[in-house]
Amino acid sequence: MIVDKINAYLSGKDVVMNEVLRYEMEKLCGSIFKRQFMTEEAPAEAGKIRLSGCGKCVRQLAYTYHGIERKGKEMDSRAKQIFFAGDLVELAVIGVGRLAGCEMIATGLSQITVKLPVNGSVIEGHPDGMLLHNKELFLIEIKSMSSFSFKRFEEGYIDPSYIAQVNAYMECLGLKRCVFVAMNKDNGILQERIIERDEEVVKRVRETIYTVLHSTPDELPEPPEEYSPDAKGHYPWNCLYCAYWGHCRPNAEKVLVRNSYKLKEKEKSDE
Repeated sequence: MIVDKINAYLSGKDVVMNEVLRYEMEKLCGSIFKRQFMTEEAPAEAGKIRLSGCGKCVRQLAYTYHGIERKGKEMDSRAKQIFFAGDLVELAVIGVGRLAGCEMIATGLSQITVKLPVNGSVIEGHPDGMLLHNKELFLIEIKSMSSFSFKRFEEGYIDPSYIAQVNAYMECLGLKRCVFVAMNKDNGILQERIIERDEEVVKRVRETIYTVLHSTPDELPEPPEEYSPDAKGHYPWNCLYCAYWGHCRPNAEKVLVRNSYKLKEKEKSDE
């Protein structure tokens, strides 16, 4: 659909000159560079929920929504470079896809804002774009992944937070399917999968947003069960990378397990 055309274009000898597209890519790349490396990190924006994060932990969303000070994972140099590289992957796939003949709309400088009404509030998001294929309009979602995550993607697994995000976008746009493109950032391999809109997922997204909207700083929603520690006291990786784990898990600490860090509940000392 998208990947086949991109691979065919990049493997062929004929190239397409499109100065308008080149200019657009230059502007976007410069904007991303400025945002990641030339702008101070903005504090959490109170009163905001974004559709891009609607599949995250409901308590994490509530911390941000209420403007609670971050106490956990910081936006360090490594994270900034990872986010920058991820944005460039999206630009490359969109740009080369358009050169390869994919009928893409609402991408790049023409990206649109979608809105999901929930109990009197409006939650906004910015989809990567849409694809017209065989007279059907598809949502486009593009992600870069490590070799480990990409292998799971090839086997059919897609992170639930991504599933929630694309379902929210499809609900806003009235679309039924999404073409989800993944790039292995370690070797440049592309793969794609079609995601069907799931009304149960849309329902859970609305419930999550509703719960956050009706929480207070003193009465935050409980983290979902899947964020509980395992038998060894280790929390899932999502907790370690959360900017609020210091509030949410006050008795936890970072520990080195083999070659990576994990968040672990501190052992109680004997009295």
